[in-house]
Amino acid sequence: MPLSTITDIRDIVIIVGGLLSVIALLVMIVATIVIGFLSVRLLRAARRTFEEGVPPLLEHAQETVKSVKGTADYLSDSAAEPVIRAYATVSRVQRMFDVLSGRGRG
Repeated sequence: MPLSTITDIRDIVIIVGGLLSVIALLVMIVATIVIGFLSVRLLRAARRTFEEGVPPLLEHAQETVKSVKGTADYLSDSAAEPVIRAYATVSRVQRMFDVLSGRGRG
């Protein structure tokens, strides 16, 4: 049976195309399964990282915030408050001199 006829060549091309389609479908199925498996592993690793890594980080951040708040309170009490009091006293004295000299409204 010679392969020279056009119908025989057409039949061979159809068969080869069908086989290649089946092989491509199988490769896509395997790739989908592998991607799904890797996605599940990635989600588990991410969940584990969030469960183990985030709480200590949050605790450390809370300690830092408390420390900064304590520092700000200390600076407010020991530096800013006396400066504000001194400036208020100077301002009062200036106002008193303005009133006594007649420049300010009594």
